[in-house]
Amino acid sequence: MGTLYDDLEALLKRDAHQLRRELLSIYGIGEETADDIVLYAARKPIFVIDAYTRRILGRLGLVPARETYSSYQAIFMDNLPHDAGLFNEYHALLDHHAAETCRKNRPSCGECCLLDICPTGTRITA
Repeated sequence: MGTLYDDLEALLKRDAHQLRRELLSIYGIGEETADDIVLYAARKPIFVIDAYTRRILGRLGLVPARETYSSYQAIFMDNLPHDAGLFNEYHALLDHHAAETCRKNRPSCGECCLLDICPTGTRITA
């Protein structure tokens, strides 16, 4: 006798919100992991929030009033077209930028493409 999750293809074909709810009901899967699966495995439009994204938004002064996963996610979900390819690329670019330029302890603000709009970078390079 199989389980509900024996057919991965059928699971990934579910509506994004239904799939996310099911994934979150599994012990050990949190919001970021569920969204990774929805976006990258199921190719459904949902924006993944991680520490890199939070860091960049924080330095840009774009921290939501309530610092919850869903509040950060709403910044992207409410302002970008719901397109899995766009969300995938946008998230990858944020991760790359945070790893290479907007590093945690030693940001390279002088080399940053966002310096003109970044209060943190402006302060650091002044």
